Amino acid sequence: MIDSRLPALILLIIVSLVAGTGPARAQDMYDPAVLRTFSLNFHDADWNQRLRDNWVSDEQTGEETLILADLEVEGTTYPSVGVRIRGNSSFFWLPPDSDKFSLKIRTDFVDPDQNVMGYDNFNLNNGFQDPTFSREVVFNNFAARFGPNPRANHVVVTINGENWGVYNNIQQPNKRMLRDYFSNADGLRSNCSNNPNGPGLRYNGESAAGYPDYEISDDGGLDDPLAAVIAVTRALTNEPLASWPNIDALFAIDPAIWSVAVENMLTDDDSYINKGCDFMLYRDPIDSRMHLFPRDNNESFKYPSWPITRNFTAANKPVLSRVLAVPELRQRYMAHYRVLLRDFNWAHFEPLFEQQRTLIDAAVKADPKKLYTYEMFEQNFTEQVELTTPPFDQLVGVRQFFTERGALLSGSAELVATGPVIESAQASNTLPALSDDVFISAEITTPGSAVANVELFYRPSQEGIYQRVPMLDGGAAGDAQAGDGIYTVQLPVTPTAGQRVSWYVGATSTNSFASLSFLPELAERGPSLIEYQLGATDGMRITEWMYSGGSGEFIEFTNTSDQAIDMTGWSMDDSGATPGSFALGAFGVVQPGESVIVTDVAAEDFRAAWSLGAALKIIGELGVAAGNNLGRNDQIHLYNAADALEDRLFYGDETYPDTIRTQNASGQAPCPAIGQNTIADWELSEVGDVYGSTAVPSGDIGTPGVFAGIGCA
Repeated sequence: MIDSRLPALILLIIVSLVAGTGPARAQDMYDPAVLRTFSLNFHDADWNQRLRDNWVSDEQTGEETLILADLEVEGTTYPSVGVRIRGNSSFFWLPPDSDKFSLKIRTDFVDPDQNVMGYDNFNLNNGFQDPTFSREVVFNNFAARFGPNPRANHVVVTINGENWGVYNNIQQPNKRMLRDYFSNADGLRSNCSNNPNGPGLRYNGESAAGYPDYEISDDGGLDDPLAAVIAVTRALTNEPLASWPNIDALFAIDPAIWSVAVENMLTDDDSYINKGCDFMLYRDPIDSRMHLFPRDNNESFKYPSWPITRNFTAANKPVLSRVLAVPELRQRYMAHYRVLLRDFNWAHFEPLFEQQRTLIDAAVKADPKKLYTYEMFEQNFTEQVELTTPPFDQLVGVRQFFTERGALLSGSAELVATGPVIESAQASNTLPALSDDVFISAEITTPGSAVANVELFYRPSQEGIYQRVPMLDGGAAGDAQAGDGIYTVQLPVTPTAGQRVSWYVGATSTNSFASLSFLPELAERGPSLIEYQLGATDGMRITEWMYSGGSGEFIEFTNTSDQAIDMTGWSMDDSGATPGSFALGAFGVVQPGESVIVTDVAAEDFRAAWSLGAALKIIGELGVAAGNNLGRNDQIHLYNAADALEDRLFYGDETYPDTIRTQNASGQAPCPAIGQNTIADWELSEVGDVYGSTAVPSGDIGTPGVFAGIGCA
């Protein structure tokens, strides 16, 4: 099984971006095939001057001053949103007569619960330095396939009824975005904004005064969040490279390599690799490692001649000059770059750019505020143009960029070196019992140089870093036949009930570069998973669920044992699989046979909708704070007071074909399937079925609060 979080997002992006055939999902705000109109109506007659004055004062004070407007999107009005001008050079270098400034919109400025399609922060960028309006959109959506990154599309903006033209709509890199990549999105976040001589994560002493460019946007619950940033810079700058795993314990190296490789390949001007700035840091509170990813990509697809090792000797960028000076990590960079390189061609990117060009063509032509002419818009997809905004330089055509840069990259012997090919990698059992031995096997072929070694990289728990162990093809220790190209090793863990182990395989070539290959190719960004069974079949169990209903989603837990269970300190989560994410302690003591309910709506609203008695224990507002409410393809994890896994259920009619979809009808199962995490055994509720299902006025069908116990002994 593959780790469900990032690959699920990748699937969404590939379906909508690579195929380019339609919406990724219903009402997806950042579907690149949809062009919406954002209509702003400001409350103040002098709104334009106030926006400009606020930008000047905010630059001096570091504050964020917003003014009120009403926002209309697709016929719905969102009153009293906050608006300000955003950006630096994109505003400062505007022509004197231009009002085409970038905009920040916060729908939660007055009403903290107000959002548009689940989003409450919008970044509308004016296409500065890009006559095509498309570089930033395509960059972001490509990068989001390989690590934490905003998604993007286009919108048309009107202000007080006047056409303001086309804008790039860039997702806010906040908790809402991070939930697509991390099990816990509540960690420290820090931004390093544009600076031609950015700090680049170089250590500058222990004093906070040495780190003025690091803005803490969320302290992550830390008393001294900047100290965590300083600790990372210290490790990156001073840790002996012979002990680089000590850096990895604080700074997630493999995920960072994806980030810098994308920046290099697509030549992001405002980036860590170029200026040592315009990046975001996120500290995962589960393993306490800091993650690096981009945050400003409008000036990309510009420099076809950048070498693949740009700034690898820059002392102020230790991720490049020190971490990637370790030969093994340099080859990991090359391996990840090779994965990216498969799509680096005009055949892949032309449909992406053409989709945006076709979508916005008429709107750009009608845009009275655009910074560049319609002719430049048409030309720059294929031809070089001379920019009419500072610095007034030549901007390569997008197709030109791919032709020229593709030739340069294909000429790098180290990058295109042929290493081992990992044809397949699998575990002997992905849902083993605690008593089962688990073996990982990988089939390796060698179209180029021979194999030097093969290793299993595995993570026994989310709290630690990856460990490694050799895999052998010697016909022993689980390997069936010597010399057959299949390398095997027994997973070296002593498992506990419900333990989740992430893993991937790496193979090293005997060529002069010691080239590396990985499978799954995303390595730490998308490892395979092994999850150990729970063991006992009775206890507190998931007995019914509905991921979407007119009266709300819900999960029913039932005490199937013959002893009362005190749920003080218990919790649950979705696919994040993080103990403590949503507290269940309010259930208190649950008697044998008693069922309790968790729902995403207010508890009393759910009770009334289903006509449930006052004695039934219900906890409402699942997901309101942490975002762990259920999706169509998701997971349910139940944890006891010791944070040990008690039960889990993986479901989704798209993830597991021919299984049920619990929209407006709950899922239930006979007793032998309870606690077994076998979604194929669950059935969709129907009125009058053996479970006693009924329908309520909203149309939902189920039996929340009543466990029929079909098939129980």
